[in-house]
Amino acid sequence: MSSLGKSLVIANPAAKHGVTGRMLPAIRRLLDGICDYDLVVSEAPRHALEIARDSSGYDTVIAVGGDGTLHEVLNGLMERPAEDRPSMTLLPTGSGNDYRRTLGISTDLPTAVRQIGRGVHHRFDVGVVNGAYFANSMAIGLDARVTAKAVELKVRTGWSGLPLYLRALFYVLFKQFYSHPVRMQFDDEKPFDYDMLLIAVTNGPTYGGGFFITPHAIGDDGLLDVCVMDSIGLFEALWRLPAVILGRHENMRPVHMSRHSRIRLWSERPIEGQIDGEVMLDSHYDIRILPSAIDVIVPEND
Repeated sequence: MSSLGKSLVIANPAAKHGVTGRMLPAIRRLLDGICDYDLVVSEAPRHALEIARDSSGYDTVIAVGGDGTLHEVLNGLMERPAEDRPSMTLLPTGSGNDYRRTLGISTDLPTAVRQIGRGVHHRFDVGVVNGAYFANSMAIGLDARVTAKAVELKVRTGWSGLPLYLRALFYVLFKQFYSHPVRMQFDDEKPFDYDMLLIAVTNGPTYGGGFFITPHAIGDDGLLDVCVMDSIGLFEALWRLPAVILGRHENMRPVHMSRHSRIRLWSERPIEGQIDGEVMLDSHYDIRILPSAIDVIVPEND
């Protein structure tokens, strides 16, 4: 028997350059017989958020798309009262699909449908930064500039996933490589001044379509995994890059790994940020963890 119950399927037809829209007939056929569902197609930015926010009467909301779609669905659900908040799950049909790695859901669509149809309920943490919620990751500094460039290149080139992120990364390394003087605070510790290249704050092990930035992150431990990188030169950044991609950077001198429940950052000038792949810009970031805030349906063997 499916654990999905009465489900609301929110599909972003624009995900992965329109591939998701062309997949909708197949998605309907796969879901038929798995659960009782209504399918709604989002039509504009933030529409998926609005649909999820109005999901009263459903047991589960299924996001069909990439991390951006899931991000909107999560933010819509988190605006609902906790006692009337449906469970959430994902059919990953987007470009990056980092959150599906955290959940253990396959990118093969028939397999993914079977996984969530036979899945189990599990409570996951949710991050929040400046009032916006994130499922998988947020970052500030160089890697956020890479995300912004990737968004631009995605539209212009049709690339996706790790190749897209790498192309954006090399552009930023050679054209927009600089650090940020900031003031930071972890939990209730004393604030300190720091020259930062980047900070990544995550619930899951990867971002950017497969960079293992925090390889040991766990989505239900009640803590945010943090990777901070010192200001370094371009040549040093280039030769350290392969280790960062593979998640073998944790013991490097310029890299600092830790876990916290709250991180605050101040800057005299606005700094680029990204939240589940969506670009933001601010001079003050207040990042917190909400332990076990969302019920997620995951594959039973995970």
